[in-house]
Amino acid sequence: MAPPLIDKLMECAKAIEDGELKHADSLFKEIGLQSSTEANLATRKVVKYFAEALVRRLYQLYPRNPMPLVRFREDTDIIGCKFEPFLSFASYTIMPPFYDALRGKKQVHIIDFSVTVDIWQHATLMKVLANELGSRLSYRITFVGPKLSRHLGYLKLMSLILSKTAENNHIDFEYEEYLANSVAEIVGATLQLARRSKEEAVVVEWEFELHKLLAVPTAVFNLVMSKLKDLKPEVMVIVEQEADHNSPDLVDRLTKSFNYYSVMFDSLEEDKFEKLENYRVLWERIFRSQISKVVAAEGVGHAERHETWAQWRDRLFRAGFHPARIMFRETMLFNNKTNQYRIEEKNRRPLLCRLDYPFAISSAWKPDLTHDESLSMEICDLGSMLGSFNIAQDAIRESGKASSSVSHEDDADDDIIMMKGNVWSTECFSINQVAASAEIFDILEYVCHVHDLPMALTWISDRRADDKNSREKFRLHVVDTACFVNDVGMKGFFEACVEGPPLEEGQGVAGKALQSKMQFVPDVADLDAIDYPFLHAAWEFGLHAVLAIKLASTYMRSVDYILELVFPLEMREISAQSLLVNEIVSILQKNSRNSWIVCNEELSRANIGSEVEIMAEEVRTITITPAAIPASQPPELSEIGSLNSSQARYLCNILYPPGDEVRVPETHDQEVEQQNSIFRPAADQFNTSEVEIMAEEVGTNTITQAAIPASQPPELSGWLSSFSWLNPPGDEVRVPETHDQEVEQQNSIFRPPAAPFPEYEVDSCHCNTGTSNKRRRTSEVWQYFDEVRENGEVWAKCRNCSKKYRGESTRGTTNLRKHLRLCTGKK
Repeated sequence: MAPPLIDKLMECAKAIEDGELKHADSLFKEIGLQSSTEANLATRKVVKYFAEALVRRLYQLYPRNPMPLVRFREDTDIIGCKFEPFLSFASYTIMPPFYDALRGKKQVHIIDFSVTVDIWQHATLMKVLANELGSRLSYRITFVGPKLSRHLGYLKLMSLILSKTAENNHIDFEYEEYLANSVAEIVGATLQLARRSKEEAVVVEWEFELHKLLAVPTAVFNLVMSKLKDLKPEVMVIVEQEADHNSPDLVDRLTKSFNYYSVMFDSLEEDKFEKLENYRVLWERIFRSQISKVVAAEGVGHAERHETWAQWRDRLFRAGFHPARIMFRETMLFNNKTNQYRIEEKNRRPLLCRLDYPFAISSAWKPDLTHDESLSMEICDLGSMLGSFNIAQDAIRESGKASSSVSHEDDADDDIIMMKGNVWSTECFSINQVAASAEIFDILEYVCHVHDLPMALTWISDRRADDKNSREKFRLHVVDTACFVNDVGMKGFFEACVEGPPLEEGQGVAGKALQSKMQFVPDVADLDAIDYPFLHAAWEFGLHAVLAIKLASTYMRSVDYILELVFPLEMREISAQSLLVNEIVSILQKNSRNSWIVCNEELSRANIGSEVEIMAEEVRTITITPAAIPASQPPELSEIGSLNSSQARYLCNILYPPGDEVRVPETHDQEVEQQNSIFRPAADQFNTSEVEIMAEEVGTNTITQAAIPASQPPELSGWLSSFSWLNPPGDEVRVPETHDQEVEQQNSIFRPPAAPFPEYEVDSCHCNTGTSNKRRRTSEVWQYFDEVRENGEVWAKCRNCSKKYRGESTRGTTNLRKHLRLCTGKK
């Protein structure tokens, strides 16, 4: 613990509540300086997150999505989004009362209020019940829980796993769900629940979700409990955090919650977890969000409160439930010496503790059917009961949201990320720094989640002096609270950047973006280790394309922020990378509000390529700069600014035929060189306004196969049809008629005959002169393959093993080369 830091946080909370923002700002500055020297990493994090929570409360700075977004790639991610001690404790204490209540029942209905369905818990329970029953079991799950991803495939995966388990055990299985992120949605879903028959055995599970109802009036809470009571459940099991975070006094709530989450973060830093070790970064993000909600002002939107079992007991008594015993034995939760969790008894109920500090408690409840004081009512009567609390319409609207998971499609993108908050103070630099980090974090969470980026870093520059003529170079430092790790496997790279040296201005991708507003590198592996200090870490984690964008804050003009976004590791196509650059810039501009200036707003989606400089070891003096690409280029050519070194050379070979790429007579080389010298710009500046390149027929000046290297990569094949921007209408290059005649004469020499030949392939992407132009296969790989045509498709057939691959020229030869290395028939 760090008592001085806690005291300053409390003083800061009081100052904010009293409206003394200048005093609060000075306290935030002191907290930042003291926490940076705190030896305990867990304490440093908790202090930062509580300071952030106070600023979010001040500026009402909250994302529209109330739950942290989770990246689901495999089945373990479904349970990985739950803190492992909580997950194990819930499974351990829920199973016994459910088994006792459901054994021997032919029809089972489990109403599951939780973050995600515990698919392994349900799979085990349905197997045990089916084996003991001796006849066919009907197993029904109704899931009510939050939407954790904009990509809803994880819901289908949960349903698929459970359906397959039921099928293998000859169980009649039914699964339905209500996605409920808000309290209104939980209430609306609850009001739809129904018991199908008297023979159906109903059980209810609340797994770390019931506390959300503490944000609503007591009447609404009683309404939900009354609806569940009307279902006559065999048992209702509640697992909740054992904490008193529901005091109306902010300082009291802050003090208790700080102690609770300090122990929680100690666990994240010190304990070893058996199954889900890699998910620590996700759990930290979830608890960070909880801290913001606990500190938030009262209200339904982003407030979260917790209560102890004694407080829950009083509420549930009044709602018509009485406690039931859960049979368990005290035990260590994990079988290792580095984990300090154990289960002990409190009030005859299982309590999860770390060391001597209580974390969570599980309790069982049964409806008191001897009393007829039911609070049930129709939805239309809800409004009069709630008074001024505006939840009736929400409940009615949300009550129609039930749907089967198999029918879900991914959500349509809504690029507005943040809720409308309060205006920032222009006199509170330290407070605004915390606010900026929080807002950037929320934006990066959305961008990384929607576009599946593995990670995004945030850098901040040194604070500038008032002297605008100063030529001093600035340094960039990682703002750890404003970074977002979407792929848990990238945590190591993030830590390397946080612990590593700061970047000098002009160094690395972020350092260059500080100078040029935006910097895109198709492959960071091409950078130099001196220029990019994290090169070896980038190799280790397989990084490729990286985009860095400068943000200028309208409230803090003395510093700049650089967002460094890592593109999906499998994304290698230039066109896909360019499209993603456009989309990211568009999202940032839409969410800049009045807080940010994105690249000084001089960058548009139409000229992104003109702002991107190629950075690769082999480019040497060949660089595509803004002078080389006009700002008026069409959007589809924005990818040119993101060529790698090889593609840049190919493009330059097209513009400047070197003569050794195409086998032609020497006289032709000399004539072409003479023609190119007429139109070639000066060596020190590549001026495209003086160059005419046409992929399709424009008069008689045509790019033929003699002018295009046969070995160009397939990525370039689609560009030539769009090169009209190099010679826009009205700006035709005027050349002597004799030149046209000479070019036409050369084309007639090298133009292939109109009639097709089997040994040639049509390559229409190179030219379009009204006839089919064909060229021979030039790659040495074709000496091991035969070209065959089947049903109009071109195939490459291995001469050694007869295996076939698609053989169109646009597909390249990568697969063919890979096959040769592994070919079993090769002699």
